[in-house]
Parts: sequence; structure tokens; C-alpha cells
Amino acid sequence: MQALANSETVSIAQPSAGTYARRTVTVDFLYLDTESCDRCRGTETALESALERVEPVLDAIDVSVTVRDVHVSSLAAAESTQLAVSPTIRIDGRDIQPNFIESACESCGDLCACEGDVDCRLWRYRGEEHTIAPVGLLVKALVQAIAPHQMEATESRGAEAYQLSSNVREFVEGSGDEETDGGCDC
Repeated sequence: MQALANSETVSIAQPSAGTYARRTVTVDFLYLDTESCDRCRGTETALESALERVEPVLDAIDVSVTVRDVHVSSLAAAESTQLAVSPTIRIDGRDIQPNFIESACESCGDLCACEGDVDCRLWRYRGEEHTIAPVGLLVKALVQAIAPHQMEATESRGAEAYQLSSNVREFVEGSGDEETDGGCDC
């Protein structure tokens, strides 16, 4: 282990026994400019709001979130982070919306020394396009990351055909309602 501890690419963590079992989800917020870009600044605010909304769930399911704020200010930084579009939010290394679209960003266009427009990300959510990441989209992505098995179970249940359970049928039929035959007196 001593040789690994001296490595530049491997870090050794020594968590306390109380934090060992806790799972950590990493959220990367990559952006070009939160000082002037309305889309980057707005998406940062939306991410903060989404994190506040899921915070009560985190303790209940013993998950922590680490947010990495990554200002990409050079071509080398863009290449090393593999930033394709700004702003980008990745959860555990995955872009929450990998099939992105872009449009001209007025606030970034004013900053650029080049001719023409600068394009920034458009977020798609519930059939609409948004210049700032919608809080609902971010909450959904966070919940899928912190509780993936619960989301899969919920989504697979929704795909099944509806079927009235026998206990509901018996209760409704026996409720004494005039529209039913009334099989029980409860």
C-alpha cells in the first residue's frame, strides 16, 4: 500500500468506521463562465435547488453527494474534462443529457472575441427546450443516481398492464354502495 500512496493517479482513502458504509454519488458541474453566462449561472442555481430538494432523502438511504465545480477556461481543460457543451452536469461520470442540442447564447456571444455566435446547451425536459436546466430534470437525474434500484422498480411497475386486485374488488363490491351488489357489511 505504501507504493500506491506515493502514486499521482491513485489516492488512498481511510474513512472512519461510521462513514464507511455510506455510498457517495459524484456530481460534476462543468461550465465555461458563471460570471457572465446566464445559462451557466442559471443551471448552477437550479442544481443547488435540486440538491436541496433531494437532501432529506440522502440521509434516509445513507447516501452522500459530492459536487465538483469545474470551471473550464482553456482548450486543454476542455479536452482533459471532455467537455462537449457548456454547461454540463454529469452524475457519476455520465452526462445527464448526453444527446444535447445547442443554440446561440447571447450572454456568451458578447464575451467572445471571435466573430459569430457562441452556442450553449439547451436542455430538453417534458417536451420543451430550456436554456437553464429545469430543477425537475435535475431532481429526477439525482434520484435515479442515488436510488437506481427503486427507480427501476417504479418504472417497471408502470409498464405493467393495470389489473384490479382481488382485495380492492371485494372491498368495493361489499361497500354497501347502491351501485354494487354489496357482499359485506363493513
